[in-house]
Formats: sequence, structure tokens, C-alpha cells
Amino acid sequence: MNYTYKYPTKIQSINGRRFGHINIAEEHLAQTHNELMNRLDVPEKTIAVQVEVNAPKEKVWETAAGSITKFFSHHPIFAGLTHLNSLKSDEGGRYVIHRAINGCIFDRIGEVLVNIPNAQFTVSDVEIADPSVSGFFPSLYTVKVEDHPDDQQKTIVLLTYTMLGVAHPWALGVLAYQANGIKYHSEHQPGNAEPQS
Repeated sequence: MNYTYKYPTKIQSINGRRFGHINIAEEHLAQTHNELMNRLDVPEKTIAVQVEVNAPKEKVWETAAGSITKFFSHHPIFAGLTHLNSLKSDEGGRYVIHRAINGCIFDRIGEVLVNIPNAQFTVSDVEIADPSVSGFFPSLYTVKVEDHPDDQQKTIVLLTYTMLGVAHPWALGVLAYQANGIKYHSEHQPGNAEPQS
């Protein structure tokens, strides 16, 4: 599949380009997604971080997974996201995620693979140049939210990461950073319960 897209303004100011173009081998991407989904919820192939958030599940969902951009905005070095089709946050929504590292933009393609509102959001993160199963760190990120068993005003958030091959050493740090961002922004949005110390 061929995609031509316009870079977000912030990305244009960093890389100096207005448009991007990618050509993805559909069979490679489909096979990679299949392999990644087979690892979902397999403990020995997953890195996980759980956090308790002092806010109702609906507020946490809106902060953590209300859209693809909201999901990735809690990752470090996130610079922006470009939608590649009209599905956006629904299952099947494809996008290019842009990350800024030392003034350079790195782009990867992804797709929303599971979107169960107020329960689970699973997205992929695959190398554009090589979307095959042997590509550069094909990854799957998931956020799950559930009611706290003892307090309806609190939520349990579980973030998981799996990839093909050996897990990258920064994966746990990324999940911890994301968990802290979700917790902070969920607890400090207007209408949420006051954070307790």
C-alpha cells in the first residue's frame, strides 16, 4: 500500500519537509501483526507496569486511550502522529508515529489492533522500511483499565509491551514514563477526584 501524507506543523519545523511517502508490503505487515497479537497476554513474552490512579475509569480512558495521539503522547520523545486512513482510533486505523531524537525525526507505522472502550487499547509500532517479523523491533503496546476493587473513584491501569525478538532495554522505562503520565494527567484533569498523598 502506498501512502502520501502531510507532516504535522511541529514535525515540519524540525525536519524541514512538508510531505512524507511510504510504501508498505501488506503481507509483511499482516504477518508481523499476527505474530505480535499471538504474544498478547503471554506473561513470559510481555513487559508490564501497573499503576493505581485516583480517578474514575472513564476519565482515565479518555486520558490514556481516547485516541491514538493521546495514547502515544505519554511516551518520551513523542513528537506527533499522522493518520493514514479515515478510521483513526477505531480498529484498523493506521498512522505514522513521529519521534524526535536529538533534532532528528524517526517515523514508524502502526495500526489500532484492539479498541474496546473503557477496557483495552492495543496498538502496533513497526519499522516502515522493514515491516516484516524480522524488522527493527516490531512492537505492540496495550493499555487496559479496570475498576479498582475497593474504590469506585479509582482505576487500575495495566500497560504492557511485547515485541518480536529480545525486548529492548528501554521498554520498561517507556512503560513507567507512560504510566506516570497517565496517572498525573488523569488525576489533575478538571472533574476528577483530588489526588491523595
